[in-house]
Amino acid sequence: MTRATLPAHLKADCSACAALCCVIPPFDAAQGFGFDKLAETPCHHLCADHRCGIHAELIDRGFAGCVAFDCLGAGQRLTAMAVERFGSADWRARPDVARWLFAAYPRMRQAQEWLAQLSLAGSVLASAELRKLAAELDAESPRWPDWTADEHAGWRSRVANAIAPLTRE
Repeated sequence: MTRATLPAHLKADCSACAALCCVIPPFDAAQGFGFDKLAETPCHHLCADHRCGIHAELIDRGFAGCVAFDCLGAGQRLTAMAVERFGSADWRARPDVARWLFAAYPRMRQAQEWLAQLSLAGSVLASAELRKLAAELDAESPRWPDWTADEHAGWRSRVANAIAPLTRE
């Protein structure tokens, strides 16, 4: 059995992120997030330095969902893009940055997930075709935050078509 690992740019690095997963997605207490939280609202455990105030106690405090969540590197990648584009990723002080980050994060997270699927499948199956598609998708990464709905749908279809034969029995 071939063991595949994700490349570094598909692994979360919370120290290089502006806590996007603690702000942008909604939380649902029933899914292990301790309480319900509306989308684009900071978790009330989020500190001013973009770090979790209860990180060492997440499981004990009912936040198993936070422990299980993996942005696959979308957070730090988008944070770096915001700094490059705006000179800052401070969504608290910069409404323009917040609007951009909040709109871009779902596309970025989804694209990172597709990239992870293609990378892992390409590695495990030694598939040059899947690795090529992953490289093509990765080359598009600077444009992910600004993709149109049609571009996003096009990539969704391409990835689904590439992976579909792998999910059939």
